[in-house]
Amino acid sequence: MSRIPLAALGLLLAAGAQVLPAQAPGRAPGGPPAGNGEVHGTVVDAASGSVIARASVAVRAKVGNALVAGSIASMEGAFRIQGLRPGTYVLRVTYIGFAPKVQDIAITDAAPSVNVGAIKLAHVSVQLGGVQVTEERAAVAIEADRNAYRAKDVAPAAVNASEVLDAVPSVQVDGEGKVSFRGNENVAVQINGRPSPIQGAQLGTYLKSLPANIIERIEVIPNPSAKYDPEGMAGIINIVLKQNTDLGYSGGANVGAANSQRFNGSGNVGYQAGAISSLTSIGFNRDGRNQLGINNRERFTALGAPMAYTDQDIGELNLNNGFNFNTNVDYKLSARDVFTNQLAVGRRTGDLSGLSAYEELNGSRAVLSTYGRMRDQGTTGLYFDYTSSMKRTFEARKHELSGEVRFNRSKDTDNTLLFRQPSLSSAPDQFERDQTDALTRQLTLQSDYLRTLDTRTKLESGYKGTERWLDRAFDVSKDSLGTGTFVASNLSNTFNFNETVHAVYGVLSHGVGNFEMQAGLRGEQASRTFSLAKPASSYPISYGSLFPSANVMYNMSDATQMKASYSRRIRRPGTQELNPFPTFFDVQNVFIGNPSLSPEYTDAIELGLTKNYSMGTLQLSPFYRHTSNVIRVVINTADTVDAREVTSVSFKNLAKSDSWGSDVNGTLRLGQAVNGFASFNVFKMVTDGGSTTAVGSDAVTWSTRLNATANISPSTTLQGSWFYRAPMKIERGEFAAFQQANFSVRQKLDASTTLSVRLNDPFNTGHFRVLAGDDHILQLTEKTFGIRAIFVNLQYTFGQTPKIRPPRQDDAPPPTSFP
Repeated sequence: MSRIPLAALGLLLAAGAQVLPAQAPGRAPGGPPAGNGEVHGTVVDAASGSVIARASVAVRAKVGNALVAGSIASMEGAFRIQGLRPGTYVLRVTYIGFAPKVQDIAITDAAPSVNVGAIKLAHVSVQLGGVQVTEERAAVAIEADRNAYRAKDVAPAAVNASEVLDAVPSVQVDGEGKVSFRGNENVAVQINGRPSPIQGAQLGTYLKSLPANIIERIEVIPNPSAKYDPEGMAGIINIVLKQNTDLGYSGGANVGAANSQRFNGSGNVGYQAGAISSLTSIGFNRDGRNQLGINNRERFTALGAPMAYTDQDIGELNLNNGFNFNTNVDYKLSARDVFTNQLAVGRRTGDLSGLSAYEELNGSRAVLSTYGRMRDQGTTGLYFDYTSSMKRTFEARKHELSGEVRFNRSKDTDNTLLFRQPSLSSAPDQFERDQTDALTRQLTLQSDYLRTLDTRTKLESGYKGTERWLDRAFDVSKDSLGTGTFVASNLSNTFNFNETVHAVYGVLSHGVGNFEMQAGLRGEQASRTFSLAKPASSYPISYGSLFPSANVMYNMSDATQMKASYSRRIRRPGTQELNPFPTFFDVQNVFIGNPSLSPEYTDAIELGLTKNYSMGTLQLSPFYRHTSNVIRVVINTADTVDAREVTSVSFKNLAKSDSWGSDVNGTLRLGQAVNGFASFNVFKMVTDGGSTTAVGSDAVTWSTRLNATANISPSTTLQGSWFYRAPMKIERGEFAAFQQANFSVRQKLDASTTLSVRLNDPFNTGHFRVLAGDDHILQLTEKTFGIRAIFVNLQYTFGQTPKIRPPRQDDAPPPTSFP
């Protein structure tokens, strides 16, 4: 086949490749000088003829049986061991659940290349009774386009998905459940490779109710290829759930509590037998917190002298409940066809009772008045997500066709009562009722096609179409005199939002020598319409986009890999950013969306150097991002809304933003007793507001995370983690430094029962502080997250004794390089 499409990538690497030392991949470290001989072939199942991925292949000397070289078969079952000198050898191929295969081979000067063809392995029955198999696997897998972290290693005492994510290097989950990567909250969260059906506060509640014991690994993809949706400027975090771990029935249950307002429970059951494979989970989470804070404002005269002060003390009881049900059923219609149904249903409720005590002072800080404002808020959310898919496997991992239909629906309501008391001892004299009703529906059609064109050449292509509808009504009524008579406010409004996206993609992967290369292109045509009832107006926008991607990895040796990647991403403004309905945080602070926002685009380049040592790994990842039409928060300290002088928070498309920095991630393993992770991230962000605005920023910030696990006995595990983020400047403001620690101990009571104790934020540092303003007003906001607690959790598992069996090709672990 023609290799012209890959010529550009080859030329880019040519200069660097000339100065890198060549090393035969099959040569044992420290072994004798490698020769020109090689052996290659494919490992297959003798019964079905399907390939066996990741089989172990060893070459030993015919005399003395010394190990000469070795390799792991690719996802297509292919292997190639180079660097053999002339001689006679024994080739041994093994894979769990199959009988080993041994074959003699001879390397000669006349025939230096030996093709052993298809090595057929036969199934064997393995009885686990009385036999303990110990396999030491790396806690983190460094791959060409992602890092994959095993959940049980990074967070052995975690109860839910949120806690697992918060233990992953460069990933942070704040006290409100928001997920960020490298300090950027605009990261796409996926479940088993599919975008999460919910976002925002509901996603945070869902992650807290998703049991940790059904999570296999967390994949962090900073520069996704064109195959993936381009949403998520910071990349993709994929939560991979366990599947097909046992035959027959298996499951588990987990309960935990810190107090009467904070507890959780979850359970899961799996069944795999014959043509049917299923996994079902259910979870419940109740999270009640007392949160305290301040929101103080200082106003200045034109000459900069203090003119007035407002001191606000905030006290809130925030109670959130979340429930979710998930089930996945695979039915194997034939040896080639698998029919899959996935269903997710969830409900959340929230109650917030808050009191804000105000003190108004003059420029000399003499008290002018005191009063209180109360908030009684109730929220509910219900979502439904269903996916039906079919996959035809003509040849596993080589020729596959799949298609799916997905529909999700969410209904959210928010009812808030606000009232004012002139003093804490008097009756309220002002009331306001706010009610929001929102209905969101989304339909997705997707088809993907995979075809292997050559031994190390693969083509992936597909189509995805998405249609989303959102209807939202916002009703406001006021009783300005406290008489019990409410009058409709002109703040009431409704809007309709429709968005359509059609996308096609193609990704070509190819391997040459020690290089693994991938190039892709995604084309999208998108349109949206945002319509307001008052005033009657519409904001239509239609645009086409191209999203190229490239990924190159060079295997310098078995222990050292270099990689480079590029991708173009998009961030379409969310409905909260578009929604112009004023939402008051309190009497002086209001949130207002901007329906004229355009999407922003980010071009990201990332390099990587990975070194594998006997005791761990070290990875350096410098990156650069250029964002055009960047969406940024705009704070107006002298705005007027509903006849009130307020500080408004809105959004605006600025000219551009550039950020660059580096990640340093390391793992350390001291046998099976101690292992740990350490990460350090530093970056500089420069935002240019363009010629029409003075809003901009130029700042450097950094963060670090430490995570250590100690197995002090076969049944007792200790874990500690610490996260720190340095102060971070934003447009017209600055976030203060943030740090948080967590500690846990896990005790295995018997083969199926585990007790754990977890200390959340023992030093009570879980809070945020932001200072923002201009020449007219300076505003200081501080708030605790209220996450400090001691959790006690009990976990129980049940099921039939596992039987060793080869994984289905669909369930095999991802390749460490492009096949």
